[in-house]
Amino acid sequence: MITRPSTSRVLEDVVEELSRDIMPLITDPAQQIRMHMLMIVLNDCVNASEREISVMRAEIPQYLNFVNDVAAATGDAAVAAAAAGASMGTSLVLSDVIADYESASRAFSTAMDLVMDTVNREFIERGEELLRQRVTNERAILSGSSAVGRSAS
Repeated sequence: MITRPSTSRVLEDVVEELSRDIMPLITDPAQQIRMHMLMIVLNDCVNASEREISVMRAEIPQYLNFVNDVAAATGDAAVAAAAAGASMGTSLVLSDVIADYESASRAFSTAMDLVMDTVNREFIERGEELLRQRVTNERAILSGSSAVGRSAS
C-alpha cells in the first residue's frame, strides 16, 4: 500500500529504481552519464513538485498588490486593465495555479514596463525586489542543479 501517494514520491521511486536496477546494467560510460543527467532532471522535478504551488500562490498576491498600487498611483488604463484581468483563485490544481500565476505575471510585466518608461524609482526598486525574490524562489525550486551539457531548448 502506498502511504505517501504524491508526485514527488513516485519520482523518488523511479530514481531509486533507475539507480538500483538499471544503472548497473549500463556499461557504456557515455550512457551512464546520460542516465545520471536524466536522474538529475527527475530529482529537480521532485523538488519542483513539492514547492511550486506554494511558491506561486505566495508570489501572486505580491504581484497583484504591486500592479494595483501602480494602477492607483498612475491612473494608467493599460495597467488598470491588466490589474482587472488578473486574480488568484482558490483552486490548488496545478494548471489552475499556473494560469493565475501567468495572468499575475503578465500584469506585473505591464506595470513594470510603465514604471521603467516613466522612471518611477520607488516602483522600480519595489519591482526589482519582487524579481530578485522570484529568482531566489526559482533557484530553491530547482535546488540549483542542472543537467550539465544539456541545452535549454
